[in-house]
Amino acid sequence: KQWYQRRVRGMNGALIDEEQYPRSDIDLVAVRTARNQVICLTNDMRDVMGKVEEALTKLHENTRTGTGAQIPPVPVGAVPCRPPFLSVNGVLPGSPADEAGLQDGDLICQLGSLHKDNFSRLADVAEVVRLGVNKAVPLKIKRGDATFTRALKPRTWTGRGVLGCNVVELTQ
Repeated sequence: KQWYQRRVRGMNGALIDEEQYPRSDIDLVAVRTARNQVICLTNDMRDVMGKVEEALTKLHENTRTGTGAQIPPVPVGAVPCRPPFLSVNGVLPGSPADEAGLQDGDLICQLGSLHKDNFSRLADVAEVVRLGVNKAVPLKIKRGDATFTRALKPRTWTGRGVLGCNVVELTQ
């Protein structure tokens, strides 16, 4: 056989020669170690992808039903969060904000497409909320040292407005 046909190729290349002896032209220990590492990493990736799939399924179910409050908090660093630009106060019981899990004192880092870099006035918030009525609006919240991702569904309810809370611009 030619040299290029005898080389180990991928995970299934032959490690023995035609006479069933270990090949002398390759480092068998290095090849077996590398193959084992690839198998372990593939198994780890399958586990992680299963967890990601499970989390995405839960997120989409919550977004569809508008019950964003059931999404578990994510540790800081796992969800990149821009600096907050709004503060939440006056969350009313039974309101869409309450159902999404908002609390007085929460800091909003992102509301839909709105974030600190493109926010200029509270009218921007009103526009995002107006366009998001009866739709799940993604929300990134900072509460203490934790960062949360929620789905807020602005809608008419028994109280005033479509959010059921006040938001105040943070001053520098």
